[in-house]
Amino acid sequence: MSARLRIYLIAAGVVVLVAAVYLWAPDFPTTVETKLYDLHFKLRGVREAGDLVVIAAIDEKSLAELGRWPWPRAILSRLVDRLTEAGARVIAVDILLSEPQVSGERRATDRLAGQLGALGLGGESARALRRELDAIAEAADHDAQLEASVRRSGRVILPIVFDIDPVPPARPPQPQGPPVKSALNTFRHFDDRAAYPPPGATTMAVPVLPLLEAARELGHVTMIADSDGTTRWEAVVFEHRGHYYPSLAVQAVRLALDLPPQALALDFGRSLRIGPAEVRLDPRNRMLVDYAGPGQTFRHYGVADILAGRVPAGALEGRIVFIGGTAAGIYDLRVTPMSPILPGVEKHANVAANIMGGHVLTRPDWVELAELSGIVALPLLLGWLLPRLRPVTGVLAVATAWVALFGVVHLAFRSGLWLPIVYPTLAMGGTFVGIMVFQLLTEERQRLWIKRAFQRFVSPEVVEELVQNPKALAFGGEVRPLSVLFSDIRDFTTYTEQHAPQEVVHMLREYLTCMVDQVLAEKGTLDKFIGDAVMAIFGAPHALPDHAERACRAALRMMAEVERLQAKWTAEGREPFRIGIGINTAEMVVGNLGSEQLFDYTVVGDGVNLGARLESLNKEYKTATHIIISETTYEAAADRLVVKRLGEVVVKGKTRPVVIYELCGIAGEPPLVPSLDTAGGNGHSR
Repeated sequence: MSARLRIYLIAAGVVVLVAAVYLWAPDFPTTVETKLYDLHFKLRGVREAGDLVVIAAIDEKSLAELGRWPWPRAILSRLVDRLTEAGARVIAVDILLSEPQVSGERRATDRLAGQLGALGLGGESARALRRELDAIAEAADHDAQLEASVRRSGRVILPIVFDIDPVPPARPPQPQGPPVKSALNTFRHFDDRAAYPPPGATTMAVPVLPLLEAARELGHVTMIADSDGTTRWEAVVFEHRGHYYPSLAVQAVRLALDLPPQALALDFGRSLRIGPAEVRLDPRNRMLVDYAGPGQTFRHYGVADILAGRVPAGALEGRIVFIGGTAAGIYDLRVTPMSPILPGVEKHANVAANIMGGHVLTRPDWVELAELSGIVALPLLLGWLLPRLRPVTGVLAVATAWVALFGVVHLAFRSGLWLPIVYPTLAMGGTFVGIMVFQLLTEERQRLWIKRAFQRFVSPEVVEELVQNPKALAFGGEVRPLSVLFSDIRDFTTYTEQHAPQEVVHMLREYLTCMVDQVLAEKGTLDKFIGDAVMAIFGAPHALPDHAERACRAALRMMAEVERLQAKWTAEGREPFRIGIGINTAEMVVGNLGSEQLFDYTVVGDGVNLGARLESLNKEYKTATHIIISETTYEAAADRLVVKRLGEVVVKGKTRPVVIYELCGIAGEPPLVPSLDTAGGNGHSR
């Protein structure tokens, strides 16, 4: 199996693994995805909130002027009146009014009235006192005052709150009893309500009856945070006893657009239509809140300033005004992607502004298909790309690809589209790690293979270079200027016939070992043994600019070793043998020229054949060193070589004569062959 196929199998394995995790859907990747979603808000920064929505804030300044919270509802009554007079288009109240508020004055007057009745007092004085007590009681009935203000305004939306049912219904919920005010009555795909259930509620808290009847509409203010406590979604409707109730912000938008209740239509699991506007929903009938920024992003006017007339003229006219607490002591704070302490009323303001201004984030159904496509495509792409790159380049390429992917996702976010990135990132990271580990293991095996293949044939320095650049050993060859050396034992066949095989093998092993040592000492490469002959190359695979000189120096060292061995063998009573050496320098084809079954790093070409012919000429020429080199070898290192011209010769296989030389030594150095004195006048240099 090829390495490329193995890499694609690694990529396919990562695809299967990540897809399995995707289908399993553990919490951790989802949490990371939402944190990256929050990061998009921080990278985008604060955007213009617009002036369609403002907040009447119950802030610290208002608490200081009007007293601690909760205020008497008479203050809310005055506030509604002031907002109505200022021309607010919609007044949306984010203050729970589910219990009656009885003032101390009302309790006192009720008690006095009861005492008068018990005493049975009559007469005009008693009736005057009762009228006075009734007047005091009426002035102290803050709920009645607020009811009257709400009725007069005709544009007030009051809140309802649900206790969330954690278990969605197994069957479509059926209506139970009449709906409370403001329930939805227009739907699409109503039979899909079980497949796409909105959040359900076990109980509902509504305003006290007089306020409920006086309000123009009701809207829920229940918020559902994600598992990490962050509020990212708006539940546009809640289901209770088979009826569906829109949120405070949704109702505020409908009234601001002056639309009838029938214009609010829920398409289960798909969208919420508010007249001409359509809000895309997730399968749980929620919309993403596109927060404009942290607290105070929307225009705030303190309640105390509104009541005191300190608000600029026209600041509230024609706008949706949300009334809610922003003071920390009221404890109506939420964690959002833009802020850890956003007042809840600002969340409602963001939702209304999103719908009115068209700043709605969506996550369409096709996003999941795109996510799965990324899980499949990215590993296969990396499987094709990474083997073509160096490790460091591969790291940079993957990092650049992820940054580009995140950039595309962020640009989509700015355009209102939330694209997932965690699972594609897992697919990229898993593929990168898998391929890198495979390549490291493969390269280590390759390093060991190269060392085993070459450590007996080339010097350790050359082995290390091949390990660092294994492409030099790829199948096929390249044309390079090289020097090739052939050495052969003279009359070896006759020698073997006259001596015992064990003695021949012992001497041959000792001889070849010494010859190879001299080749390696000059950074040459042992190409092969051809029987008793040695073939070596200089300049490959490690490039050597002075390969011709090194080949000549290796030949002289070999001859010196042969003389030492001859003396040793003679002393041992053995008959020594003689050798001849030929060297040629030329352009040759070098590389892995073997087969699929056998690696063979060698050289071929006419220059190789000439080197072998030069070695055989030692039988015809009587030379002192028994080393014959070609004219090209001499010219490649003419300033370093001491030679003697032997003449021209037409070697076998050639039609043109070749000038040959006897190599006598290295200029300026003592003779390597002890029997030859280069200073004695035998040398010749052109």
